[in-house]
Amino acid sequence: MIFENSEFIRLDSTGSTNQYMTDLLKTGNLAEGSVVCSKAQTDGKGQEGNTWESEPGKNLTATIVLYPRFLKPEFQFQLTRIISLSVCSVLDKLSLPYRSMIKWPNDIYIDNRKVAGILIKNEISGNSISGSIAGLGLNVNQNSFTSSITGAVSLLMLTGKQYDLEDILTDWHSSVAYWYEMLAKGNNKIIESTYLERMYLLNQPSEFIVRGEKMTATIRGLAEYGMLLLEGSDGSFYKCSLKEVVFGGDKLYHR
Repeated sequence: MIFENSEFIRLDSTGSTNQYMTDLLKTGNLAEGSVVCSKAQTDGKGQEGNTWESEPGKNLTATIVLYPRFLKPEFQFQLTRIISLSVCSVLDKLSLPYRSMIKWPNDIYIDNRKVAGILIKNEISGNSISGSIAGLGLNVNQNSFTSSITGAVSLLMLTGKQYDLEDILTDWHSSVAYWYEMLAKGNNKIIESTYLERMYLLNQPSEFIVRGEKMTATIRGLAEYGMLLLEGSDGSFYKCSLKEVVFGGDKLYHR
């Protein structure tokens, strides 16, 4: 059974669950699927070193460890896909007023606002990925955010309901197990098509900054290695890595 011996390590406070997990793995191995979660995270990080705001005891901040040795480094974006889909699967069960979408590469959006962020770090050994830690910050019961991140939203803000963080953590763990098993069994086409169907702004002309140039472009899907594939208004195509593109209408992408 997948994640059969996994552990749950619950903390009152830590700087970052990703860093705590990293430090823990330096002293010995944890069973695959083990999770570190914390009520308070004082130095949470998002993509590209951005900070992650989380009011203590209100949100889910957790990190899971995987050992996808079956996966070659060039396919590591598959981990981004399954962790993103694992969060969407949890949200699908909550009868939210809007469907959750994946803003490339792995932010989770609901009604054009960010409800969750994911940060994944992979360890490469030879021709395989020897380890991966995936951190999740999911806005659950927080009822407001600072003006600097006005695009953020929580489940409470969307529905007016309070949610049990432990239930959501358990559901997320089960959801990661489901999608990870799909990956291990080689069901890549299902993973890829489901991720694509969830992509925020897919086939919708939008404003972007591509390699420093402002333009109107349309997301057409993904290129090799999970790069974002954009079509400009003049018909030109752009394959972009994370550092090469900014979603122009989203303040969350500006530091």
